[in-house]
Amino acid sequence: MSAETKVGLFTFFGLVILGFSVYMLGNFTVSKGFDVKVYFKNVSGLPAKSNVKLSGVDVGKVKELKIDGVRVLAEVRINDGVIIYKNSKFTIAATSLIGSNYLQIDQGTPDSGILREGDIIEGISALSITDMLGETMAAVREFTGSVYDNGRFGRELGETLTNLRQLSGNLNQLVMSLKPYLSSSMQDVSELTRASKDLMAKIDGSDGLFTSLLEDRQMKEDVKDTLANVKQISEDAKKFIGKMAKFRMFWLYDARWQPNGGLYENDLFVRIVSNNNLTYYQAGIANLGNRDNMPADDKDYRGKPNQIDARLGFYNQWGDLAVGMIRGSGGAVLQLKPFYALSPRFIKTFALYGEFTDLGRNRDINGRLFDKPYLSFGVKTDITKNVNIGVRADDVAELPSLQFTAGISFEDKELASLLGLATLAK
Repeated sequence: MSAETKVGLFTFFGLVILGFSVYMLGNFTVSKGFDVKVYFKNVSGLPAKSNVKLSGVDVGKVKELKIDGVRVLAEVRINDGVIIYKNSKFTIAATSLIGSNYLQIDQGTPDSGILREGDIIEGISALSITDMLGETMAAVREFTGSVYDNGRFGRELGETLTNLRQLSGNLNQLVMSLKPYLSSSMQDVSELTRASKDLMAKIDGSDGLFTSLLEDRQMKEDVKDTLANVKQISEDAKKFIGKMAKFRMFWLYDARWQPNGGLYENDLFVRIVSNNNLTYYQAGIANLGNRDNMPADDKDYRGKPNQIDARLGFYNQWGDLAVGMIRGSGGAVLQLKPFYALSPRFIKTFALYGEFTDLGRNRDINGRLFDKPYLSFGVKTDITKNVNIGVRADDVAELPSLQFTAGISFEDKELASLLGLATLAK
């Protein structure tokens, strides 16, 4: 082979390799299609050469990213034959929490027309992780400031607790005033029981005053039956009072703060807990007196104030399940404590919970149709015996929002005693 031939072959293969490199590493492409321009305020880590997906299917590539004034211009090549409507939404998505980003297209409607070569689109800029963390921390500071800096929420929480203390004090005074009568009634029952036993013994005897008076055998049997009934009634009364002592009662106050919009909600419940069969009954008012959060016309607003809440619950140390009228509509609340066997308290009481209500929701709320159930998921834990805090995602099926939660609970032994006495009076 001559030297000229060798030089020619070497030059040929060099050009082939150079062309392939330009194709793979440069902006050159031979694929058919059309180019559009998409403007973003922030591309949030979207790399050049990243995929463009329509409803999860690859339909093109991001050719180039560059600064155009105060915005970022993404030049996008769409494959030939792909139809994209002009009112489609261009957003930046990720394959996973730590995966690569890509350009996501949510298809629009045919009546808006079809994108053509050179069209300009306004993309939807997503918040960066740093911005999201910044907003979350700002919301936390605002929430804690409202509690500890004598803000509105703190004042209302203080007023609520003051009312609860006054109510508990009044109930305590009522129970103390009734104790003498209760003690006297129990003493009378005991004396009646002893008297009935003595009378039965004398009736069964062969001598004495009753023997001489009750010579009629039928009268003797009637008196024995009557006294036996009195004895049974007194024993049943003692058993009933013993059962009522096995119930415990708690006051529950829950508050929720939504940074987006500065909305807050608060609930007040009374819970009756059975120590025997692991059940409880809970009743109260949801969104207590919170009219400041309501629009002028709150006819169909889900969060309207003073909603009846009544639940039947089943519980053990690992969690509980409650069903009934949840915030004014049928539903259920599930709570799980996966780390109950561990310590310290905030780990032991760490709970995952979900709220499922308004399952048949299909109505217009403030000009928007809501036709999906109300779903809420979150976590919470106890920081003291009587105080818990948490965070949750609210109404995730319709309008997801972040909420911070706080709760206070305490046992009311005086109210439990009063309930037992009132039930006995019936």
